[in-house]
Amino acid sequence: MAFSTDPAKEKPLSFMETLSPEVLLYRPATSDVQHTAAPKLVIIAAWTNALDAHIAKYVNKYKSLYPSSQILLVKSTSSIFFKPPLIDKAVQHMVPVIRACFPGDTSSASSGPGLLIHILSNGGSSSISALYGVYASSARGSEDPRLPERVIVFDSSPGTITFSGTVSFFRVGLKGVQRLLVMPFVYLYSFYWSASIAVGYNRDWLAFWGKTHNAAEGEVRRTYIYSETDALVPYSDVEAHADEAEEKG
Repeated sequence: MAFSTDPAKEKPLSFMETLSPEVLLYRPATSDVQHTAAPKLVIIAAWTNALDAHIAKYVNKYKSLYPSSQILLVKSTSSIFFKPPLIDKAVQHMVPVIRACFPGDTSSASSGPGLLIHILSNGGSSSISALYGVYASSARGSEDPRLPERVIVFDSSPGTITFSGTVSFFRVGLKGVQRLLVMPFVYLYSFYWSASIAVGYNRDWLAFWGKTHNAAEGEVRRTYIYSETDALVPYSDVEAHADEAEEKG
């Protein structure tokens, strides 16, 4: 009888340290960024239910761009995305890493902001929105309640809750007979959720998270990446968010 001697396939994010089920950290062999334009820390806030193989593409790209930068990853899953208090709990594991990376004064001593945040879709938006509050509430003594000076990349975010967007979210991964069986319930739920927000019964959490990004202090620059064909996050939502940010200066 022949036995396979091939080693087990390495997991896409096995090179990262697991701080919690949602938070992982990559520490490079050397982290000397004092005299470079590279950020001290890159935060990647992944979209909801993103596969590790897909997330790894972003992490590896940043490893290539900034070999000396630490990379902090926060995942988003359906189990916490629909329960905002759980998002607060998840991002708590990010705070010690950020404070250790930026001790004392949060102003940048290098040639640019020391923190780069890449927000991916509404899942990423929810994580960073929660981080603003959790980071502030964790401040003790002389610690700054604000995140360090930063640059943010808004990638297909932020959006608002719409009927079509909710349908598209739940339709992801459904195929064949499963789609035929489940979609009627998806349409019903999407209609209920959209209608309940319209009459003020439920909060539009996507819009709320978006507003927190424009209210947070310490952001130096930002850029938006979006598509007019995105079924989950309408381009009009992203442009409206950018317009609001511009008005606020």
